[in-house]
Amino acid sequence: MRKLQTKLLAIRLGSGALVLPKDIKRIHMRFAPRIEGGHMGPRKFWHHELIRLKYHNPAVFMTIDRNARAEDPAVMSVHFTLPNPTPSSDSAASNPASLDSTTATDASLTERVSTIDMKHRTSSEILDELVRMTKAQAVEATAAEREELRLLEEQRVRSVRDSAKSAEVKARVKREKQLLEQARGDMAAQAA
Repeated sequence: MRKLQTKLLAIRLGSGALVLPKDIKRIHMRFAPRIEGGHMGPRKFWHHELIRLKYHNPAVFMTIDRNARAEDPAVMSVHFTLPNPTPSSDSAASNPASLDSTTATDASLTERVSTIDMKHRTSSEILDELVRMTKAQAVEATAAEREELRLLEEQRVRSVRDSAKSAEVKARVKREKQLLEQARGDMAAQAA
């Protein structure tokens, strides 16, 4: 149970535990499946920080494309929604041609895309750039979470101490068993 609690706290807290602004619509990452060619930072970001980002921002779509080649760039695209004044229903109904033209370019008018070059960068550098770009707020640990972390750390220290004591006892029992076997061997040699 302690391992599960530790993993859950690691997801809720730590680097990448950020609350993104409401205008972020989607985050897309594209990098190579292997770490050669500077793709290790994006891979580590995906494994560690993106989990916490998704936990704290469930409404933000986060997609990964790992089909890039090692020589391709590793890119993170952050899609922001732009404030878009909605056209009145009277003007759209009176001019159907304008309705067709606005739907074709609707996506380009309603979102802005910013990119981060992740190639040859560490996961912490990528995270810092994302925070700078989005002005995300870090999640602070509550008093209950800090207390839980303290208790888990105490249990971990106690467990390490108990493991060391157990190893000493096992070593002593093994040594006594070896001495007893040696004594039995010596007794058998003297009797013969």
